[in-house]
Amino acid sequence: MHDLDEKQTGGANAVRRSLAVLRAVAEAGTDVTVAELVERLNLKKPTVHRLVAALVEEEFLQADSSPQRLRLGPLFLELAHSVWSRFDIRGAAAPELERLARATGHTARLLTRASDRLICVEAAHVGERVRALDVGSMEALRGSAAGLVVGAFSHADLREPDPEEALTKARYYAIDGDAVSAWRSVAAPVFDEHGEPVGAVAVTGPAHLLTDEQLHAFAPHVLEAARKTSRAAGGYPFAISPDEQGSDGRTAAVRPISRLPNLIGDSPLWVGDADTLYWIDILAPAILRLGADGKTESFAMPDVIGALVPRPDGQLIAAFSNSIAIFDPRTNTLGGRITVEGVHFGYRFNDGATDRRGRLWLGCADPSRAGAHGRLLRVEDDGTVTAELSGLGLPNGVVWSDCGSRVYLIDSAMRQLRAYRYDEDRGQFGDFELLHQFPAGGPRPAGLAMSPGGDLWTAIWDGWELVELNTAGEILDRIALPVPRPSGLRFTSDGRNLIVTSASVRLSPAQLLKAPLSGSVFICEV
Repeated sequence: MHDLDEKQTGGANAVRRSLAVLRAVAEAGTDVTVAELVERLNLKKPTVHRLVAALVEEEFLQADSSPQRLRLGPLFLELAHSVWSRFDIRGAAAPELERLARATGHTARLLTRASDRLICVEAAHVGERVRALDVGSMEALRGSAAGLVVGAFSHADLREPDPEEALTKARYYAIDGDAVSAWRSVAAPVFDEHGEPVGAVAVTGPAHLLTDEQLHAFAPHVLEAARKTSRAAGGYPFAISPDEQGSDGRTAAVRPISRLPNLIGDSPLWVGDADTLYWIDILAPAILRLGADGKTESFAMPDVIGALVPRPDGQLIAAFSNSIAIFDPRTNTLGGRITVEGVHFGYRFNDGATDRRGRLWLGCADPSRAGAHGRLLRVEDDGTVTAELSGLGLPNGVVWSDCGSRVYLIDSAMRQLRAYRYDEDRGQFGDFELLHQFPAGGPRPAGLAMSPGGDLWTAIWDGWELVELNTAGEILDRIALPVPRPSGLRFTSDGRNLIVTSASVRLSPAQLLKAPLSGSVFICEV
């Protein structure tokens, strides 16, 4: 024990001497030699040489070769930049955290990464300060909402993302904890100028007071605070908000039939009889059902769900990140998932349909949203891919003509409506014709439905409207909607009305105040 005490004392003395060397170099105001340090510090020359060699190796000091003169090294610039960046972020975050705490009634925090943990560097409390959540408190990087958003967006992490991280990237926020935990949080990332996450803004409160629904409801406020903190600190202003203006389309009878605020509602379809509507919330993730009694039921799914497609036998095909499964609407249960051949995690399925002979085609989204690496895949029951259509960005609406020889497709990333020739006997796509190019940089078309008369309708994401086009690509009609992000659509059995899903994801509190029905499902008279 005595030897251990001596070693610890010796180690502490070495640290103090190293710090004394650094302080002496800094106070000199100019480059210094080892001899000058020996004189200033009253230490033996071999001791100073040993300390200087270690500090130069670790880049705390920088030395000229001959004669050796010392100055503070480049590591100090990096450390100073890190410290001042943190203070800049704290200053930017402080007013946002105050606003966030008042809006939610819970503690709002800014956390930054410290090795394998997160440390709270700024906090705003409602009422009495909570020591466990105050400045200086730490939490694990794994398993926390703040850690999840930092890890999910980190470019340095080359691991293949797991389903929870993929969901976080799609939502731009994460929730954590359960009724057993002491605390629960919802968090969003704070980015630097390189688009790298340097921390997270989180709202945290007692687990017994915060349900999943409440945490999701706080998410727009947390996203807004994280976005403003990123921007004010010179970082990348993530998240996308639609323009304030609505549609110039005509007014029609539009009413909500389900007010459950979907993050991204999509793939509406009728099952069994015309009184039972199913659709998906891509990011809940869940399959939802609206019965004749007007009651909405939600069935949780294990992964981001990108499409729900009816089969001839009455069952439904659910498409996930890179797998498919059968959903039985008689029992509302999901069968085992089957991995689809050649679809790597990071891509995800988005929308789908079957041709007149029951072949399943699923859109596979390009995760970059920038290139044309998306595909439309013909997928068999065992997950094998037997044909594909390449050169797409984000397939988001597929409709076959009545004769089966022509397919209409919306590519949301490229903002296009295309018409393809289709060989029904072989189940293969041919050449395409560009029917309509929507304006670049503006709202995106999403989803596609064909009217009984053969015209095409698409929802305009961030455009507050539905647009009708003929099969030559000419716009015939526009209908204004009370929400900015309509997402999927399907005609009722009589062909007189459209069912329209919508999204609330990443909308700011101001946008949600303007469009409180965002995420609802509507019936629209056309």
